Amino acid sequence: MPDTIKKTRYFLDIEPELRNRVKAAAALKGKTMRGWLTEAIIAKLEDEIDASDGLASLADTEGTKTLEDYLKSRQGSRRQVN
Repeated sequence: MPDTIKKTRYFLDIEPELRNRVKAAAALKGKTMRGWLTEAIIAKLEDEIDASDGLASLADTEGTKTLEDYLKSRQGSRRQVN
């Protein structure tokens, strides 16, 4: 028997107006609601991962200068030019 992916069903209660908007948006893209929502969820997850990675890289201070050190280095380079 071939390997099959087990899928979990998730039931979501949404307002009829929102359901209609999602259904219309999916139809305009030639997709099913399931396909459109799956793509939207994946895009949101990727955005969250990118944001987390970006914040983590901001916390990495290796090879960086403090603002005070940067300003001092800028003042020193101005004096050399004058």
